[in-house]
Amino acid sequence: MILRASRQAHDVCYARTVSAAAGALLFLACLSGVARPAAGSERKVTPELRERAVNVLRQAFRTQQRWKKVHAAEALVSLDHDVEKVRAEFAAELERDGDTPEYRIGIRRVLIRAAADLEARRRWIEEIRQAFLDPGSPDRLHAAETLGKLGYILRSDGDDVFEKAAFADESRLAAYAAWVVANSAPEKGVQRLAALLGAPEAGVRAAASYALRHQARVGPEVHRKIVAALEKEPHGSPARIHLAAAAYCLAAPETRDAFKPEIVEAARNGNDGQRYQACLALAEHGGPRDLPLLIGLLAGSGPDTRVGAATAILRIDRRTPRRLAGLDWAVIALYAAGMLLVGWYYARRTKTQDDYLLGGRSMKPWAVGLSLFATLLSTISYLAVPGEMIKHGPMIIAQVAVLPVIVIVVGWFLIPHFMKLRVTTAYEVLELRFGVSVRVLASMFFLALRLLWMAVIIYATTSKVLIPLLGWSEAATPYVCAVLGLITVVYTSMGGLRAVVFTDVAQTFILFGGAVLAILLITGRLGGVAAWWPTHWAPTWDKPVFWFDAKARVTFASACLSAFVWYVCTAGSDQMAIQRYLATRDTRAARRMFTTSMAANALVMVFLAILGCALLAYFQAFPQLVPDGQTISSSADRLFTRFIVSGLPPGISGLIIAGLLAAAMSSLSSGVNSAGSVVAVDFVERFRRDKAGAVDSVRVARTVSWMVGMIVVLLSSTVGLVSGNLLEVTYKLVNLLVTPLFILFFMALFVPWATTAGTWAAAAASTTVAIGIAFFHWFGLSFLWIMPLSLLAGAVVGPTASLLSRGRTPGGPPASR
Repeated sequence: MILRASRQAHDVCYARTVSAAAGALLFLACLSGVARPAAGSERKVTPELRERAVNVLRQAFRTQQRWKKVHAAEALVSLDHDVEKVRAEFAAELERDGDTPEYRIGIRRVLIRAAADLEARRRWIEEIRQAFLDPGSPDRLHAAETLGKLGYILRSDGDDVFEKAAFADESRLAAYAAWVVANSAPEKGVQRLAALLGAPEAGVRAAASYALRHQARVGPEVHRKIVAALEKEPHGSPARIHLAAAAYCLAAPETRDAFKPEIVEAARNGNDGQRYQACLALAEHGGPRDLPLLIGLLAGSGPDTRVGAATAILRIDRRTPRRLAGLDWAVIALYAAGMLLVGWYYARRTKTQDDYLLGGRSMKPWAVGLSLFATLLSTISYLAVPGEMIKHGPMIIAQVAVLPVIVIVVGWFLIPHFMKLRVTTAYEVLELRFGVSVRVLASMFFLALRLLWMAVIIYATTSKVLIPLLGWSEAATPYVCAVLGLITVVYTSMGGLRAVVFTDVAQTFILFGGAVLAILLITGRLGGVAAWWPTHWAPTWDKPVFWFDAKARVTFASACLSAFVWYVCTAGSDQMAIQRYLATRDTRAARRMFTTSMAANALVMVFLAILGCALLAYFQAFPQLVPDGQTISSSADRLFTRFIVSGLPPGISGLIIAGLLAAAMSSLSSGVNSAGSVVAVDFVERFRRDKAGAVDSVRVARTVSWMVGMIVVLLSSTVGLVSGNLLEVTYKLVNLLVTPLFILFFMALFVPWATTAGTWAAAAASTTVAIGIAFFHWFGLSFLWIMPLSLLAGAVVGPTASLLSRGRTPGGPPASR
């Protein structure tokens, strides 16, 4: 009777939670519909107008000279048009006019923006820097302005000259030097620029306001100074258009329109330079209502006016809202409802802690294998692999070659050790060998690793997928994180590992199907596989290097070594992996499970790489679909998401978004379940005095899962936007403690003379090396060396320290007995 009443109460609570989650999802969908502008309410950029604007830029690039040619070239590159042609043309310009004062700076500026070779880019930046550092250089002014535009960061050695120049006097050179200072010290640089708004010379005021306009943001006080300077500036002054543009671009969105009339007036009646600056301001914040004015300027007499108008039209085109349709939301809602029903179904079949945490130790190997694959392939990986392929090329895919070796090592050397032990968490093994301190250390490593991992996944999914699709501001991110986390925690905490595995299997097919479907649709749109299959090694891709090279970002050997270390360390220490071995019947079944996981991983990795090639060709053919203010290279990690809403019909977009959500929810559900099992077994049950019964154990496990889920949701709201290349971020942050965690098991399983003190020393050494390479760039090595070298450090220090401490360390039974 008590158990039946408890189950009835649980069903009522679950139903209420499901209703709340469904209501939250419906609320998001409704808000998305409200946020969508009415079709046809504003004028849009037509294909004909788009082509006309691009042709204006191309014509200016072909026919203009010197700085007007530079302006046209920079516009083409920033909009992903004719990048290779621009690169080739200005390489020839460098040969002809590379020593011409002033223009030589413009040539290098274009080459830097279009650079495919990072070494060449660094060399050109250094040449511009040297031009500024030379007191007798005739183009110090142009050098400072260019370094400001390029976002040059001051060095600790020799760059104090910039700060001295910024505060030396009230000159244009001081303004541009202050711009460079602002790149490294925003507060100091911006305040100096604001002070120069009061300079007696109009040229200095123009330079200072021009530099301020290019800042990402300034405080309200600085903006008030800009407005005050604008009000004082005489009409007809060369500084007035720059002050007006700065006031307009830096204003808060709700007050920006107050400064627009002067921008429009300058665009209509100013000279060529004033019209050009007005058009660039409209390129930043103009909208469809400005298109008639800009179309008229396309035929203007001034070449810079035409270039500015064309740039503004193409950037307004890129800002066209592209969001999910109602049918897409219906597909996503059906998917979320299905996941919740799975949790409810398996919740009614869970009776013991083994049922909840290990699926009764009798789950099918193929299903558990797909679950392990889906767990380790998070949304970060699902977006990072195509992004890595687009930006850096196929070198990273070399890791697929080492997967058969990983299957042998894990299947025949690691799995048998764990299957001999009837444990619930992997870290019970460590207590048997070294005592409770090492078990707690391992559990803490795992929890820190997985809590951060889950928080980054849920935030990345929200900020890089859902928020852009909804067209909302970043302020909505915590609320969307909460909804996504709520749905995942509900079905995970209620249904246990059976619910996790079942949903992971479904999510695997959605992931794979989404990649295949995207490839097929791009193939049809571009006219066949030949239209997107690469025929040459792209200039922006990492150069193919086979053996180890410390200077190379990725080589075949380093990719294989890094993948080998990560998979072996994860398979031999991570509760999410070991939990799945223990969920099968025996060693043979666990081995089949792991082989299934690796086969699925290899297949999807290859398809995601192929998808990256297809996406690259697609956005090269339709560059107007790239987000405004970005290029194909800079937004590589976001292009898959962009393609989903801009290149797919309604319904199919929702299906692939469900695939992205599947990747996140799969990893989150497994992480919540595994972290919950570690807390329940390694902390709650390990240190509680009275042993709980079966029903109480399940209740404790569910409660802990809820707590872990809520912590993850809270952490996700504070993680912040994951910047840079997602693959590198994953290695530097999410995988930081993978090797230190594995070192504990390495000592327990493979070092007969290991001691507790030696194991602690191994963990400390491994962690130190991992942090040093990831964040302090030890030895000048790339991110792929974090795990191999931290593993080597632990494997050397641990056995050595154990030999030195053997017989002197209390606690921890001798391994040789």
